Amino acid sequence: MSDQQRPGYQVDTYVRPNLSYCCGRGGKWGKSCWQGPNAEGQCGGASECSPVKEGDRWECRRPKHAGGACAEGPRPDGTCCNVLPPCTPRRTLRSMRGMVSKTAALLLLLALIIGIHPGTKSFVNPTAIDAGNLSSVHAGFTRQNGCASCHGNHINEAGGWLLAAFSSNDTSEQCVDCHRFAGPAMKAHNQDHAKNEKYAGQAMADVSCAVCHNEHKGAENKLSKVSDQACASCHKPEFGNFQRGHPEFSAKFAAALPGNIYFDHTSHIQDYFVNPKHMKMGRDPKFAAIAKSDCSSCHAIDKATREIKLKSYEQVCANCHKTQIKERELILFEPERMTAAGSVLTGLSRDGDEEINTKALKNLWQSMAASGRAALTRFGAEDLFTGLSDGVARTAGSTWSRGKDLPQADPPESGWFAGENSEGNPALFYRAVKHDDPVLQAWFKKLRADLAEKDDEKRALAREAMNDFLDKQTGPGACGKCHAAGLRTASKTSTGQEWKYAAHDASAKDQLKPYSHPKHLNVRDAGLGCGACHQMSADSKYGKYFTPKQVPVESYESNFAAIRKETCVDCHREGQVVSSCQTCHAYHTKHELNVGSSNKELAKK
Repeated sequence: MSDQQRPGYQVDTYVRPNLSYCCGRGGKWGKSCWQGPNAEGQCGGASECSPVKEGDRWECRRPKHAGGACAEGPRPDGTCCNVLPPCTPRRTLRSMRGMVSKTAALLLLLALIIGIHPGTKSFVNPTAIDAGNLSSVHAGFTRQNGCASCHGNHINEAGGWLLAAFSSNDTSEQCVDCHRFAGPAMKAHNQDHAKNEKYAGQAMADVSCAVCHNEHKGAENKLSKVSDQACASCHKPEFGNFQRGHPEFSAKFAAALPGNIYFDHTSHIQDYFVNPKHMKMGRDPKFAAIAKSDCSSCHAIDKATREIKLKSYEQVCANCHKTQIKERELILFEPERMTAAGSVLTGLSRDGDEEINTKALKNLWQSMAASGRAALTRFGAEDLFTGLSDGVARTAGSTWSRGKDLPQADPPESGWFAGENSEGNPALFYRAVKHDDPVLQAWFKKLRADLAEKDDEKRALAREAMNDFLDKQTGPGACGKCHAAGLRTASKTSTGQEWKYAAHDASAKDQLKPYSHPKHLNVRDAGLGCGACHQMSADSKYGKYFTPKQVPVESYESNFAAIRKETCVDCHREGQVVSSCQTCHAYHTKHELNVGSSNKELAKK
């Protein structure tokens, strides 16, 4: 039976040779430990063997490869007679050579970084740590504070640079000091995805600015230019190019959301510009003949920018609609009934107690007879009565307070008048001076403000009056005929955008860049003109959205059919016209610069 097979024999576990340390014992203590030092450079053990007791005797079981059994054997208490003090392991020659090489490399690196440089007062040699030139847009405002303008942990001492290598260097926080966005700065596309049903339940991590924007690439580097690979890191599945991989456009692409102005292309092209019965409205027959087939009749190409612009109201619409605007009067007061405008002004409901209303109006007539226009301006802003003279107000007040009829006279073409209106009723009324009439705009502004009031009764009166004002047949100035949609959805803080055509910004929702007509003019079949991309939709229910009811925007149907992907692929294909993601898509929502940020920081110092 071998030593390893004897009962009680303790087999020593094999330890991989330690290449960094070796046993340093020698001299009077004999040869080196057979176990050798451990990986941490500590002695492998103070005892060479492990005695084993058989019966009443202790025997040495040291293996042959370690020198065999001790000649003297174990002591009576079972301890080894050759207990040696721990040795002091020393490094191997190989380990020492490695340490010397690493130390030399570190000293060389420090010499390059901390070395004296004649062109700077800093202890740090800039040539050793230069990350490259900044882009031209950032080089200017970082000149005073240098790298610390963006990298907070980069100070001018060598120790600061060394620590920076072991700490976070995300500069996004410094980026948003100057760059402001409409939504969360660090969220994808600056959108709050938690409120988006499409991403419900998905955790959206913050996106660092440096993921897409790389600085220190030179003065000519365009930071806004992002590779398709950066987009593909989030948008899956990744596709090779626009022609083969881009998904089909949506069913309502480019015309999914309505504008503020009601203009039915179908009815104009197929009826108003064709049917002779509309001639009496003042329609120009030459204009109508061209407009029914030529888009440039209403949409002009700017010679300087080659951008497509809508011609002015005076150039396109006035011939047919100027008469309607002047004929639709704003009836402020009538002696026999409470009008919509009078109800909003006095706070009295048209369906209220007749006796109370009659008494209130009689008091108002007397006040007007005495103080003229001032009796009305106490109810609202001055601009509601722009152009109303004291004489006209006193005439109406004094006549009605005495129960008399207003004197017979022909009303002016525009402005305020007290007399018989177009319906044959005595009234104090106003006729619009022009298309964008300031008095009518002031009244709509007041109605919008009242609709936002907390008082339920005031809101109810404003809602009823708004419906009257926007009536397509009788509303003052015929404003509701075209502008009803924008005016119904306008808010109290609106700044006039409701009168313009484009209030809904599709690019803010879909991250689409505004389409550039100048770049695309004359690249398609000249015979098709605008119809190369814009084709009429025969079965569109365009007018459905423009009703007095609040119809969901999603139900809107354009006069034009959706633009298909194939229309764009004709040119935007591999080897022809660029078709990178950024050609059409923008990452950020509305972006603006906090220009004074640098100056504010300097002021603090």
